[in-house]
Amino acid sequence: MKIGIDIRAIGRQRTGDEAYTLGLIQALEKTDQENQYFLYTDTNNKGDLLRIEKKLALASKNFKVVSVLPSSKALWTFFALPRQIKQNPVDVLHVQYISPFWLPSGTKLITTIHDISFVRYPKFISWKDLFFLKTLIPLSLKLADKVIAVSEFTKSELIDYYKIPENKVERVHNVINKDNQIRPTKEQLKEIKKRHKLFNPFLFYIGTLQPRKNIPFLLRSFVKLKKDFAGEPNIENLELVIGGNQFGRNYDAQINSEMGRIRLKEPTIAQQIKFLGFIPDEDVPTFFSLAEIFVFPSLYEGFGIPLLEAMMHEAPVICSNSSCHGEIAGDAALFYEEEDENDLRDKIRQLLNDHDLRKELIQKGSERAKLFSGDQIGSETKAVYDKVVQEKEEWG
Repeated sequence: MKIGIDIRAIGRQRTGDEAYTLGLIQALEKTDQENQYFLYTDTNNKGDLLRIEKKLALASKNFKVVSVLPSSKALWTFFALPRQIKQNPVDVLHVQYISPFWLPSGTKLITTIHDISFVRYPKFISWKDLFFLKTLIPLSLKLADKVIAVSEFTKSELIDYYKIPENKVERVHNVINKDNQIRPTKEQLKEIKKRHKLFNPFLFYIGTLQPRKNIPFLLRSFVKLKKDFAGEPNIENLELVIGGNQFGRNYDAQINSEMGRIRLKEPTIAQQIKFLGFIPDEDVPTFFSLAEIFVFPSLYEGFGIPLLEAMMHEAPVICSNSSCHGEIAGDAALFYEEEDENDLRDKIRQLLNDHDLRKELIQKGSERAKLFSGDQIGSETKAVYDKVVQEKEEWG
């Protein structure tokens, strides 16, 4: 069987989409030695291709990176990719979200949907993106032979909102990609602390800085914590470290407004908040290992890979009780009431002071992360490929 996969997310600092793609390819290479895989990207730049191949670290000859041009997003999806498949047929094409309008009749289509945040929180999306998503996602779901949802939460959202037949949607959980499972060395811990001047205990967040990630809420909760419990030993020198691309797509401008207010009214606290920009994958485990607590204030997620990455590296987790967080974190996180700044403040203080609770969450988190650190995404996704091809053969 020949399978084509859209891997354009790799190397684009698209966090969740990139983590999903890397985890999938790594697991497929390990679990499937029979089928041929064609990994479609939209660049033929030698430097870009070398970086992609380095990230994938492919050893199998069954996996081949294929450049498909032109790179214009619309032209690539709707013209260049179908043309490539017409010239070099595959049995299955696997994309994320938006699919081509047409494919050769012998090619089955699978699309992965991470979440439908643009439906639940349209105010957080630009009108242009919202128009395309609301127009093209329903069409892609209709054209797809199978839809992969990354959680039971996303599966239920798709069925509820788009009225998709349940047997058309397959739930395949994400996994932590192999790079983010590597334990940092003592030298790496020292180097990151020195490079970023992390000499005090800190709360940590990493992810995109889009509005649904709720970073202004986190900033306000941190200020409340520092003001209301000033002088407490575990809080006095505590810092907040935020990793995420400040020039990324759909950046939340309210972050700048909130930081402006904090600098004006609470200049001392403002100095204890650090925005580090995009953190390279190879450094992420080190930050988790150094953090006192990983705080995930997102209003809406389809999966939430950082929750598990934090657990993998023994950072106790606090997150909101919204969307998929309960499904993914299980009993290995401390949950606060969504949008309740006082509750988040209190949960942070509780975890800083309660060493038994901290130890319990670290232990449970380590066990929880193991459930999502294997190669099941490869075997389960391959089963979806097999199923659509089998259905094609049965129907002739």
